[in-house]
Amino acid sequence: MTQEATASASNSPSSSMVDLQAQVGAAREELVASLVALKSETSPAALAQRGLGVAKGWFTDEYGGIRPERVAIAGAVVVGYVALKMLRRRHR
Repeated sequence: MTQEATASASNSPSSSMVDLQAQVGAAREELVASLVALKSETSPAALAQRGLGVAKGWFTDEYGGIRPERVAIAGAVVVGYVALKMLRRRHR
């Protein structure tokens, strides 16, 4: 064996330990970053904002205009619900 091969063979266990520690540290930092991102995405405000965006997207077209047929459907559902509630109260 040459001196370089002997030197690298003797440094190999400690350098591999350092490499493993560095990998564990990097994995830990990545995990923390993922948890922070997940926490921010699942906060009540973020969930409400996402729901609002979905609802807004359902009532608007790709150009930002209002879809009257969908507004009419939602209005009919609300009027139907209120009418059913009123009928139930009269029958009590």
